[in-house]
Amino acid sequence: MKDSTATDRAPAFGAPVERDGATVVPVTSSTSHTASAGDGRTGHGPTAQMAGVRPLGAFEVRDGRVRWHPVVDVTRVVTTAEVVVGAVAVASRLARRPSPAVARVTMGPGGWVSMKGGAMAVRPAARLWRRARPPAPVRRPWWARLLAATALERLVG
Repeated sequence: MKDSTATDRAPAFGAPVERDGATVVPVTSSTSHTASAGDGRTGHGPTAQMAGVRPLGAFEVRDGRVRWHPVVDVTRVVTTAEVVVGAVAVASRLARRPSPAVARVTMGPGGWVSMKGGAMAVRPAARLWRRARPPAPVRRPWWARLLAATALERLVG
């Protein structure tokens, strides 16, 4: 589509209606849109026009006083309610998810700590891109290597 024009929503006032000593003036919002796919020089080619009218409300004139009575847009209310209910359902489902597994900590001989079934929490580093590691023990016992145990001094110090 090469050419597209649209008019802004303009309020349109309907014919006044008198009943029971009151005058009612309906108010609507009208929108129109025109699109053409032909070349801009000759104006030939398919053209599409769309128009829509949506009620906004009515003015009521009674005893020299004017009151506005808005129209409730049921479609908008239902759509908003569906979005809110969906968001609450997703949030409650995410809240019911199980928490991450916590490791079982056991203390071995000589002050060695073994953590099974989880990740070990690491303190924040002094520098973000490189962690300062404490010196490793010279030789770990065979059972510490087998159980993936960590010395208590490395965790606390």
